[in-house]
Amino acid sequence: MKSLYNILNSKGQMGSLILAVVCIVIVLGSIFNGLSGAGYDAGTDLVQILKDKESTQTFDFFNPVITIPIILLAVAAFFMVVFAGKSVFSDLKGSIKPLAGVILVLVIFFIFKSMSNADLAGKAAEIAGKQNLSADTIRWIGGGIRTTVVMIGLSILAAVVGGILNIFK
Repeated sequence: MKSLYNILNSKGQMGSLILAVVCIVIVLGSIFNGLSGAGYDAGTDLVQILKDKESTQTFDFFNPVITIPIILLAVAAFFMVVFAGKSVFSDLKGSIKPLAGVILVLVIFFIFKSMSNADLAGKAAEIAGKQNLSADTIRWIGGGIRTTVVMIGLSILAAVVGGILNIFK
């Protein structure tokens, strides 16, 4: 990960600034052109138009507001995986602890997933029914929630123990 840091530290700041400005221009251009093309201005209350049952307006010109961040997140995730893989393979011995941590989290997740119950009641059952969630999907969600709670608890415990240990140093 140090190589990614060095690359971004030396060349990434200007590139990210330019990319951010381009994305903002695309989004705002799409919104303002879409508004004027639909006969509205920036001060129009679009909520009232959407509440009107006879309105056929779709406001598709807002789609870049969602798609551009999704694309940027996918690109960032791709480069994170590429540089993390490069870092792991360039220093296998130094990567053992982080890899063991990732494997431990995955083991905890799959333990909680296998312990999860797909039988829901109340509001959760109603939401699962509306969303047409399968039993396996419900178990994946339950495993993810329990793993997240355990990781939050462990991080709080580590912060408290680390703080106490630093007092006695």
